Amino acid sequence: YASPYSMVTALRLLYALSPKRMPLSQAAASLMRGSPSCEIPDLSSTNIVFRPISLGAVFKAAGQLALPNMAVPIKADYLFHDVARSMDTLGQPGFPLQKQANWPPNSASAGRMTWMLAQGTDYINSLNAESQVPVSGQVLDLAQTKVVAEWVWRVYEAQFISIEDIASPEVLAKLWDLYVYQPSKLDGRVVPEGLKAVELAQSDAVKGGFKNSTQDAIDHNLFGAPSFTTEDGDMYWGNDRLFDALFHHNVQDTQKIGGFCTKPKGANL
Repeated sequence: YASPYSMVTALRLLYALSPKRMPLSQAAASLMRGSPSCEIPDLSSTNIVFRPISLGAVFKAAGQLALPNMAVPIKADYLFHDVARSMDTLGQPGFPLQKQANWPPNSASAGRMTWMLAQGTDYINSLNAESQVPVSGQVLDLAQTKVVAEWVWRVYEAQFISIEDIASPEVLAKLWDLYVYQPSKLDGRVVPEGLKAVELAQSDAVKGGFKNSTQDAIDHNLFGAPSFTTEDGDMYWGNDRLFDALFHHNVQDTQKIGGFCTKPKGANL
């Protein structure tokens, strides 16, 4: 949750998965067509898999500063201005024009909760039952994917627009109760309440899973966020490359596109 541009991507994916959530009129939405930063993608033939990672660890492994875009003050000012105008275009005003004094927050707990949620309700409930061994890496159905998308957006919204402390267990529990702990959102499936979810996210299983997800990103040459990896292993970096990744996904059966692939280091590219 240290990437402002990932917030823009999170909102675009939420709108794509849940079009009724978009506050813009059809006419206003049509004006965004052709904008690589704001256009809402058609995901009708695409399965989105969220893979949360610790961005700080990825930066460190890549030999970058903790926040490389913040190293040059004028570039940092531009970044916040750029994200603010994208959020305005998407109908979500209120993004700060300048970096807050306490930013970035400690987002470890939020990241672990996101990883846990991205494993699905069966994983969470097995973890909660204690007597069962949770199985991670399951492909989520559309209802669960929508809930993950909603959660990711709400954590970003709390951090940047509501200016809440996403390191706070109380804040995370509140967001979970509002946007995850609702059987109607999960086709009737039930998950633990917010405070219990915060507790489960501190378990060794979740900590290990989140760490492994981050290491997998590092091993596959990711260096920033948002990044999109197609199923044949090609990687696109940046909110404005979302459509390029989707284009690759849609044509890969008939046209192989060479380039930078996220294969493990040392593999033959």
